[in-house]
Amino acid sequence: MKRPLVFGLLLASLGAIGCQGSYTSIRQIDGTRYHVTRARQGFFSAKGTVFDCQAKGEAMTCTEISDL
Repeated sequence: MKRPLVFGLLLASLGAIGCQGSYTSIRQIDGTRYHVTRARQGFFSAKGTVFDCQAKGEAMTCTEISDL
């Protein structure tokens, strides 16, 4: 009974570790426009997304440009 429970907890913890994302690059295009790159790693894969962001005061509005 303990062995399946331990295996399930181990699998869940590895899955949580494998699904991380981070912003890897911010490039300024002009005074208020930026390109932001986000990399995400899944359990067996990795992919990235590029966003076009407009800064307005303290807020930043982003739209997805491409999925890598």
